Amino acid sequence: MPLLGAASLFVGDHHDRMTFLAVAGGFAAAVAVVGILIGPFFWWACGGDIRRCRDWRTVRGQAGPVTVAAPVLLRIGVLALVLFPGAFGLYHLVDGAGYDSWPYGD
Repeated sequence: MPLLGAASLFVGDHHDRMTFLAVAGGFAAAVAVVGILIGPFFWWACGGDIRRCRDWRTVRGQAGPVTVAAPVLLRIGVLALVLFPGAFGLYHLVDGAGYDSWPYGD
């Protein structure tokens, strides 16, 4: 989240800054939903054969990549679930900022 806040400071215009934060929050929410819904389904489909990313070279067959994708999707989904409230919180902070303050922008 600090990276998102720092990136939004480089967007100078107030409307552009609010748009950036809204799009980043919406994208994070979409990634969270996809990761949290598809990750556990892949985990269930693997039948307990879950592998780490470093085990990619041990994957055999067409269904093997799902054993690596399940934990990756779930972790990315949880990370995005943490980031999306931060982006929308920054959005509301910028929206309520005073005209001459630094969160407002140019």
